[in-house]
Amino acid sequence: MATQQQRSEATRALLLKAFRAAFLKHGLDETTTQYVLKQTGLSKGAMYHHFRSKNDIVEALFADESRRAIARAIDRVDKNAPPLEQLRTACLEWTQEVRTPSVSKILFEIAPSALGPQRAKEIENAISLKHIEALLDQAIAAGDLKSRDPKLIAAFLNALVAEAALHTLRTRKDSAEALGDAIDGLFNAFQP
Repeated sequence: MATQQQRSEATRALLLKAFRAAFLKHGLDETTTQYVLKQTGLSKGAMYHHFRSKNDIVEALFADESRRAIARAIDRVDKNAPPLEQLRTACLEWTQEVRTPSVSKILFEIAPSALGPQRAKEIENAISLKHIEALLDQAIAAGDLKSRDPKLIAAFLNALVAEAALHTLRTRKDSAEALGDAIDGLFNAFQP
C-alpha cells in the first residue's frame, strides 16, 4: 500500500507529465489548467496542493527537464577519464540532448517565455553549475587547471555550451566541433 508521500509524489509527477504533453502539443498560451485536469482526472485542489500557479508548474517542469537532460549527458561520460575530459564530454553530450525537439521546446521556448529569460537562466545555472564546478574542482585538485576562480570558469563554460546549443537549434548546423575547440581553448587558458 502506497504511503501518503508516495501518492503525493505520484500526483505531482502525473501533473508534470500531463502539463508537459499539453505544452508540447498546444503551446504555453493554449494549455489551460482545466484541460490538464480533465486529462488527468485530478481536482483543482490536488493541483493547487502542489503548485500555486501555471508558472510554478512551468518552473518545476523546466527544472525537471534540465536535470534529466544533464543526467542523460553525464551518463554517457567515462567516469574513469580525467575530470577535464569528463567535463568536455558532458558538455558536448548535453548539446546533443537538447537537440531533441521536445527537450529544446521546454528548455528554450516554453520556460523562458513563461518565466522570463533571467529566471530560466537562474534555474538552469542552479542545476548545471554544480556539476561543472565539481569537475573543475577535481581538475584543480589533480593539478590540471590553475586554482583561479572555478566559479567564473564554470560560468564561462556554461555560457559557451548554452550558446552552442542555441546556435545549433537556430541554424540547424552542428556546433560540436566549434564547441569542442572553444572548450579546449578555455581549458588551455587556465593550464598550470
